[in-house]
Amino acid sequence: MGTAGFQPALDRGEPLAEISVRFRAGVDGVAATQWINSLANDFDLWPRPWYDNPQARIGTATKAALDRLFGWKIVRVPLPGSAQNLFWWDDVTQPTRFPEGWVALVESMVRTDPCNDDDGQWYEWPEDSTTEGGAAAR
Repeated sequence: MGTAGFQPALDRGEPLAEISVRFRAGVDGVAATQWINSLANDFDLWPRPWYDNPQARIGTATKAALDRLFGWKIVRVPLPGSAQNLFWWDDVTQPTRFPEGWVALVESMVRTDPCNDDDGQWYEWPEDSTTEGGAAAR
């Protein structure tokens, strides 16, 4: 993870989704990444450019962070054609809102599943969960 602040989400075992962010032309990617990482401890962009593109970053977010920050609802579904019973995220809704200042910095954000931070794990918070990040927090 890019920041130590993400560790509590990992310790809770929260379901993770990998995301890719592309900054707008002329945006300082280093400063924008630091600002975005300060928004929440369960949404984290890696500090280095993705594929050496200064406007691109890869990152990790919890399911709860995507919903809380963006109104982006995702759900686990079987990976099509998977003989190994693997799962990936599917969109229930696309992002419907953005933190103040986000739109001026970010051109696009997409999920990159299945990938390194979401390697086909099946888990998702149970609907009756009362733990932090579970249904009670949604």
